[in-house]
Amino acid sequence: MTSRHPVKLVCVDLGGVVIRIRRSLAETLHAAGVPSYVLESIDEDALTLLNAAIARHQRGEFDCDAWINAAHDALDGAVDRETILRAHDAVIIGEYPGVASTLDAIRAAGAATACLSNTNDRHWNLMVELPSFAAIDHQHASHLLGLEKPSSEIYRAFERATGFTGSEILFLDDLEPNCLAARACGWHAVRIDHERDTASQIVAAARAHGVAC
Repeated sequence: MTSRHPVKLVCVDLGGVVIRIRRSLAETLHAAGVPSYVLESIDEDALTLLNAAIARHQRGEFDCDAWINAAHDALDGAVDRETILRAHDAVIIGEYPGVASTLDAIRAAGAATACLSNTNDRHWNLMVELPSFAAIDHQHASHLLGLEKPSSEIYRAFERATGFTGSEILFLDDLEPNCLAARACGWHAVRIDHERDTASQIVAAARAHGVAC
């Protein structure tokens, strides 16, 4: 059913919606050439420290060099710094087909576009070179705002930065906790299946919320 009150802003997550990514430590280490036995040697305590370092990087508390050093320490030297960096870069695979033209169509239909993603400085600098970014009017991320999804504070910070609020916003994310948090802030939110064609899902969600793209 199409909304009688079209949204004014369509906001997309990046990884899993705009950008295809490797979604696990095992995938990224394998892509960097790390043998499986090394991953098997990493214990839960090390993973806890690594995840804490990732969170600090995503909030902008660590730059890339600090993150690499923290990850190296968390893994107790099991993976060298150069390999950690290769694995970090290997997270990003590339754009999903058709997303750039889909975002252009949303803008042509009269809605603004935005992104709100949990990411970090290095990944951001890699992604901004991709075609979809030229079709995103309001570009926001965790490392720029100093906050992470699904904290309600990042959604409120996004509202202040863009001037759009509540039901004016349609939010598209591949993780349900992030969608739930957006709905709790009064946003419309639709979960995107990262394993399927994301461009067609973006179009369907936008049309269902009154954007004639």
